[in-house]
Amino acid sequence: MPGVFLSEIILITVAAFIGGFLARTIKFPPVLGYIASGIVFGIIGKNIFQSYESLVALSEIGISLFLFTLGFEISLDKLKAINRKIFLIGIAQILLIAAFLLPIFFIFNLDLKVSILFSILASFSSTAVVVKILEEKGLLNDFPGNNVFILLLIQDLFVVPVIFLLPVIFSDAGISGMSIVAFIISAVKTMGIFIGLLIASRFLLSRFLNFLFRYPSGELTILATIFTAATAIYLFSSVGLPQTIAAFLAGVLISEQGKNLAPLTELRPFRDLFLVLFFVLTGMLLNFGFFIDNFFLIVAILAVIIIIKFMIIYTSLRVSRFSPTSSVFISSHLANIGEFSVVIAQIAFVSGFLATKDYNLILSFFILSLISIPVWTNYARGIAEKIARTGILARILPNEDLEPVSPYKFSNHVVICGHGRVGREVRALLDLSNIPYVVVDFNRKVINDLLTAGKYAIYGDPTDREILEATFIKDARVLVIAVPDGFSQKQIVNTALKFNPSIIIVCRTHVEDDRYDLINMGVNTIVVPELEAGLRIGHEVLSLFNIQGEDIDAHIRRLRRTSLL
Repeated sequence: MPGVFLSEIILITVAAFIGGFLARTIKFPPVLGYIASGIVFGIIGKNIFQSYESLVALSEIGISLFLFTLGFEISLDKLKAINRKIFLIGIAQILLIAAFLLPIFFIFNLDLKVSILFSILASFSSTAVVVKILEEKGLLNDFPGNNVFILLLIQDLFVVPVIFLLPVIFSDAGISGMSIVAFIISAVKTMGIFIGLLIASRFLLSRFLNFLFRYPSGELTILATIFTAATAIYLFSSVGLPQTIAAFLAGVLISEQGKNLAPLTELRPFRDLFLVLFFVLTGMLLNFGFFIDNFFLIVAILAVIIIIKFMIIYTSLRVSRFSPTSSVFISSHLANIGEFSVVIAQIAFVSGFLATKDYNLILSFFILSLISIPVWTNYARGIAEKIARTGILARILPNEDLEPVSPYKFSNHVVICGHGRVGREVRALLDLSNIPYVVVDFNRKVINDLLTAGKYAIYGDPTDREILEATFIKDARVLVIAVPDGFSQKQIVNTALKFNPSIIIVCRTHVEDDRYDLINMGVNTIVVPELEAGLRIGHEVLSLFNIQGEDIDAHIRRLRRTSLL
């Protein structure tokens, strides 16, 4: 039996590798290849696996590890740092999408209770796939990419309440007083355990770990992590939470002790292997006959879901004064159905809340949605740029409350896009030199502080055409682009040169490809922070060897020239 079990894992791993590789060659997410290989196994027949139940158990461990590591990366400090406005946008999107989709599912003859659950599940987007795509393209830290991640994070926080709501939604008595009371009791128990463990973690666990690690050992670190996580998962499971959600909460909890516990690099290989098993077995669970028989119905409903999600997310972002370009980009990356929807549906299916056909329906939505993600995301930039050029969406939802930056007109001034670590130093130097400037930033607090100090500043997305025009960019002498992300930088350059072809543009960049693109677009000066830091450190090192300052400067000039070729 152990030999058979091992051979089945090897078979699934090889099939997943082939499926993932083929998916990557046609520029689809590898997870789609994993699911496709599972569908093939499902068509051939699950009975070829003698250890199917054991494999399912391993896949559940995989999704639990995934949620645990996700929770580990979501520290309480990160949650506190989420901007209040973007947090409200995230909540509004979930509620509005669920409200709009509920009658849609009901129209398609789904049971009312199933329609309620499906409308909630359809509001979740794919964290794993979208974040992976953004990471691979280097867009995760861009302005729109970062907001995509934050909105995904907010969605993930709603997973636990939805799990609690399952018994309430599918109660025979409906949403009765008893079911609501049961829901509140479960939620209070979980919150009580979470707060109790958090207090214990900060005041007791930290002291215990500090004592333990006086004698450093890699094995002790891993064992301490496993022990801490297992204890937290057991306590959360004791109040009725599924193992997967208990693992997520445990990850959030012990993220407070992240510096003392094993790094995620120790756990990720196991998580990734088990997660592959989860996606393969997810594909095996799909009834391919059901998928073919209901293909057009599935496509029709999914198309409606994607369109409604896109329009609601886009509208909420524009109302919140995101630029049309950023709004299209963010909406495109969130208009899909996520893996948490499948996880929750699987929990509901195993608990007897969902019929087989209903589970196959949500699984079909998820698989087809995965296919749509790379299509949407690959063309999101191009679509956003073309729509922004027409100005159609800007006219539909214009920035009517755009604040004037000054009671009089600027000319021969500097426009600073981004007032972070780089932008504020540039602004300080301009202040010392009495050179006029206008600052543009999306951080309301930063802008309010500047206005209070008597500076000229405007709140808004610097990629927005109207925002740049309000800075008197047509009459500016210099444009300083201090925002860190390449996508926004290129948008700003394009817009600025249309307003003022003779403007001098100074831009920071971290990415090699972006550097060459920006030069070709017409940027006059490129500043690479890492290069400047390296040259400065090198200057200090060479001076310690008594090398003449003139020689050091000559070396630096030569290196700076060659690095920008």
